[in-house]
Amino acid sequence: MALMGWNTAFVIYVAYLVAYWTVRSAKFVYGILVGLKRVRRETAIDWRQKIKNEKEEEFKKLKFVYIFPVYAENLDIWEPSFGAWANSDVGADKIDVVVAMEEGKQELQEKNFRIIQEKYGERFNSMQYYVHPAGIPGEIAGVKGGNINWATRSYVEELEEKGEDLGEYLLITCDSDLRPHPKYLSAVTYKYLTVEEPKMRFYTSALHTFNNNIWRVAPIIRSQSAMLTLVILHDWVIEKTKRFFWSDEEVYVRDSFSSYIVNLQTLKDLQFWDPEIANDDTAFFWNALARTKGKFKSQEVYIPTYNDAVENKNLWESHKSFYKQQHRWGWGIITLPISAAAMIEDKEFPLKRKFMLFQRMFETQIWYLTIVFVLTFGLKIMGWLNPEYQFSAISHNLPKLLSYIFTFITLTNIPIVFARRQITKVPEGWKWWRHLLDFAETVLITVNMLTFGFIPYLQAMTEMMLGRTDSNRNFYITEKVKMKK
Repeated sequence: MALMGWNTAFVIYVAYLVAYWTVRSAKFVYGILVGLKRVRRETAIDWRQKIKNEKEEEFKKLKFVYIFPVYAENLDIWEPSFGAWANSDVGADKIDVVVAMEEGKQELQEKNFRIIQEKYGERFNSMQYYVHPAGIPGEIAGVKGGNINWATRSYVEELEEKGEDLGEYLLITCDSDLRPHPKYLSAVTYKYLTVEEPKMRFYTSALHTFNNNIWRVAPIIRSQSAMLTLVILHDWVIEKTKRFFWSDEEVYVRDSFSSYIVNLQTLKDLQFWDPEIANDDTAFFWNALARTKGKFKSQEVYIPTYNDAVENKNLWESHKSFYKQQHRWGWGIITLPISAAAMIEDKEFPLKRKFMLFQRMFETQIWYLTIVFVLTFGLKIMGWLNPEYQFSAISHNLPKLLSYIFTFITLTNIPIVFARRQITKVPEGWKWWRHLLDFAETVLITVNMLTFGFIPYLQAMTEMMLGRTDSNRNFYITEKVKMKK
């Protein structure tokens, strides 16, 4: 009887997951469609003119710092990125460039720096570089956190020696392959100059695309990258804040990912980045929330940025690189226990904010990771563990019901694909069968969620659970390599 009780409980749990996933699928489509509408609206705005009309005096005081972290990147990565930032409509003359180099590749990158400086030095306000020493005790290797932490701290020291006001600087942190839309900085600047408490926010694009090389990479990497773009867009529309059911107070829970802009004084007050954590971007936001007692906010603009999807010299190496990248991302769960411990120990941290933030961490780090696995294999595993379940009415009726619901969920892929093709235009001259293959690639989303989106994350969590932190001080640096034909 007890065993049958557990069967019933598990079936109820699976039924709840199906209902939850169905509602979430509908909200996902809605969020994407609303997000695309906002993208079209904001890209049509002349943000620079709005600043001139409303906030020109405040704009004149602002300066930008572009942190460019590199390891072994060649000039084919440097050149298009600097070209894009130089074409920003706020004017490249308001941007100070800080190249963050690693000691191990200093000779190569100093040569690249001199070439780029010769071409763009007169357009940017200034260009300088700092070399991050190798082997600093406690730092994690293979990630950009330690590198940008070293370069930014060094740059801030120089500014303070000159008597500069850090509050007048906006710092741009991103991967070396990111190329912004020309209106990106002006849109961020307008939001910064018009929102309440601008220094208590980070600013980023809600449309983080991988359009630089999306049609050159392996299909499963392409499908995952395109879906990640849509997930981020949906989250900014639907999941930006959480509201407690008995209070009107909102807590901002949409965390930073890969690239964002923040006031330089705020960054210093938040103690920059922690070089002992592998995922500097996510950890930055949760550190900010912990230090500000949940008051730090997220601010998006619907102006796209263009990034590289994972790519290497051939398909095999590309998939290896993709797995290693996902494994490193899986270690991002370490922000959960660290942030939770900081919030729990802080007696002045409001309880309801703690509750909402814990809920968000659980959803993003654990809940979403396991849903697809349970829905795909849960009932089969139940049948293996308990043969009696296979002869129950539920075992025959529930799968039929699930098939109808999954059919509905599958149909939501149609608007998703059309939305994705608006964000990432397909190459001209495609034959009809290539368009069919493009639609068929949506199947790879589920494949990815059961493989690259699950196994490396499970590996990372298991390693952390077993205390294998010392063996993970060196992470894979995602290579920026073009695939050979």
